[in-house]
Amino acid sequence: MPSPSHSPTRHTELVDQAVARLSPRWTTWTLQTIQHHGPMRLADINSALPWIGVHAMAQIVRRMQTSGLLDRPQFGVYDLTPLGRDARSVHHALSAWHRTHLADDAASLAEAERVEDALGRLRGKGTIPLLHALAQYGPFSGRGSEYTLTSVARGLTPVYAELAEFGRKALPAAARPDQNGATAQHAIRASAAVHRSPVASSELFSHVPDSQPRVPAYVTALSHPSRTR
Repeated sequence: MPSPSHSPTRHTELVDQAVARLSPRWTTWTLQTIQHHGPMRLADINSALPWIGVHAMAQIVRRMQTSGLLDRPQFGVYDLTPLGRDARSVHHALSAWHRTHLADDAASLAEAERVEDALGRLRGKGTIPLLHALAQYGPFSGRGSEYTLTSVARGLTPVYAELAEFGRKALPAAARPDQNGATAQHAIRASAAVHRSPVASSELFSHVPDSQPRVPAYVTALSHPSRTR
């Protein structure tokens, strides 16, 4: 739900942008690895995450530099930016939500795997606007069905707050939202979101219009993820 400091539209945009920045595969693992070890060379990151190929890891850190999550304080060494460090509170909120609402058969997941699974459920195109519209306006009809939030989705409120704050920090100072945004027509946006959200999770709202891909099986905290995912 929107915080008092943001208009509903701006709040939704900030959450959506934060999810887009944090959800690419292996971003969470990389952030948490460098957070734990401190500044690391690429070879050391690869040693800590051996299931990721060398070339793939190089692409990951370059992408994370571009998105403002990593910096190179010296040649060949990577460290978290202030924004990358701010992701920690988002990870905690996502992990807590996942553990509370989605941990029936995943009690021993590593935190990074839990966070990436949670982000994967939120990153579908149109998912965040749809969830926010349902939270603000209640059930509505689309594609011949009525859509409403599940209890799992209603538990996302603290996650939204952390994501919106992270999204705000990621903006240039001049572009950060003020206190007086106008209210948008979210019901109209929500109807459109149904049509462009093919990966919306059935755990988050009822009557998903199309069958959804199964979430891949995840490994326990005692073993590393499969390279084939």
